[in-house]
Amino acid sequence: MSGTLDIGGSQLDVSWFLLLGAALFTLGAIGVLIRRNPLIILISIELMLNAVNLTLVAFSR
Repeated sequence: MSGTLDIGGSQLDVSWFLLLGAALFTLGAIGVLIRRNPLIILISIELMLNAVNLTLVAFSR
C-alpha cells in the first residue's frame, strides 16, 4: 500500500503523479527556453515549481 494513493475510492499509483510532475516540469522548461516574454517566462517558472511540489507531495505519502 506504500506505492498507491487512495483518492475518492480509487487507488492511484505514485508513478502517475511522478509522470505528471515530469511532464509539467518539461513544459515549464520548454516555456523558459523558447519564450522571450518575461511574463510567460515567470509563468513557466511557476509551472516548474508546481511540478516539483507535486513530486514532493507524491513522495511524502
